[in-house]
Amino acid sequence: MISGRTIAKNVSVMMASQITTWALSFILAIFLPRYLGADLIGVVAIATSIWLIGQVFISFGMDTHLTKSVARDPTMTVDLMLTSLLIRSILFVITSGVVALYSWIMGYDATANWVLAIEGASFLFMAYSGVFTAVLIGLERMEFISIANIAAKVVLTGGSLLLIVLDAGLYIVISINILATIVLCAIMFVAIQRLYPLRLQFRFAGITTMLMQSWVYLISALAMTVYQQIDKLFIAALVDMRTVGWYSTAMNLFGTLMFLPVVFGTVIFPSMARSYATGDSKLNLIAQRSFDLMFMLSVPVGLGLVVIGQPFVDLLYGPEFYQSGPILMLLGVVLIFTYLNTILGQLLISVDRTGSWNIVMFVAIVVTLPLDLWLVPWTHATYQNGALGGVLGFLITECGMVVTAIFLLPRNTLGWSNVRSSILTLCAGLLMMATSWWLRTDWMFLSIIVAAITYVAAVLGLRIIPQQDMEVIRQGLMSVVGRLRRN
Repeated sequence: MISGRTIAKNVSVMMASQITTWALSFILAIFLPRYLGADLIGVVAIATSIWLIGQVFISFGMDTHLTKSVARDPTMTVDLMLTSLLIRSILFVITSGVVALYSWIMGYDATANWVLAIEGASFLFMAYSGVFTAVLIGLERMEFISIANIAAKVVLTGGSLLLIVLDAGLYIVISINILATIVLCAIMFVAIQRLYPLRLQFRFAGITTMLMQSWVYLISALAMTVYQQIDKLFIAALVDMRTVGWYSTAMNLFGTLMFLPVVFGTVIFPSMARSYATGDSKLNLIAQRSFDLMFMLSVPVGLGLVVIGQPFVDLLYGPEFYQSGPILMLLGVVLIFTYLNTILGQLLISVDRTGSWNIVMFVAIVVTLPLDLWLVPWTHATYQNGALGGVLGFLITECGMVVTAIFLLPRNTLGWSNVRSSILTLCAGLLMMATSWWLRTDWMFLSIIVAAITYVAAVLGLRIIPQQDMEVIRQGLMSVVGRLRRN
């Protein structure tokens, strides 16, 4: 059983990495839309969405299978890794042909086709990096993932900004993605090579076995990716690329805020999987604390976006992206449910209820299609912003998924203490909104400070955090202060 100290170390390492990469991603999210404009950002967003869906077939659900298999038997690391790399290389060639066919059917112009080709090259190395990441997560060596992600993000952000300053143009600017993913792969490969020296031999018999054991995760990943990307494809088909640009710009800002549940879920997943496999009674405690933590983190972030979404977009992008403001505000509400779905999905996979979660995801996709067909044209006609329809559909399905996931968990996984904590946390969030809303337009940064102080004070005043957890936090702070004094 993994120790609490190991979990804490991995969380801190991943958090440091995510904060760094978040800052770099945020910088790029500011400058790239301003340089390319709403129309070209829409083209890039569509190409990325197509390849993200294609990436699901290339990965074939092997990432989750690799993590679970390596966590349970590290001696199989090299064989599993090489088999997965070979399969992905073959599937990439097949997927490239499908993408080219889709582009021809949709009648994309030369610009869109070039962007698709460049994005495809970077996604090849991204597919390889998925293998290395899954292996290192299974080995619980998160520090190597962190180093690789930081280095790749530095290359991507620094290279992109340099090319923007040099006015290199669309194709060269987005080509830096290829170099960044190569750096990402190289660092993680070297790390694995040091832990488990590579033997250049393939067990071709293992290909069928891996595909058979991974297909259930393929369904899950396909459902998740299609669900996340379908809105952009609908908006492009029903409205135009400019509206996709507004939507993707807001979604990129939204995406930079997803590092918190991703870090925690990534670190805690191996422990939950082992706890369930060995029948450890601590699984319920881990689940309850994780749920409370995600909700406590999501409320201030999500409701904070509702408060400052419009002035924040105006400050960053100017009039051309004004319509991204309402999109970002509505995404703030979505974020709360997305945080919860991230941890609930990990819980369901760890207790071997992946099939049930797959069904939920496919139902969400089925529901999303008619919602988009109705809401995108309606919001375009009513508010001249069809992207709002995509977000509204997103909100409806995310809410439904949270409710369904809770009922799918094993009995007593969550309890009434989680209900109490959620109600009190929501009260703290609404109080935060009430005190900061009036400052958002003219005093945005002051609004953020007031919101943070109000929320923390409300959480402490309502005693949302259990006393024993408060004692752990107090001891940790005292330890840090003591070290600072000694230094």
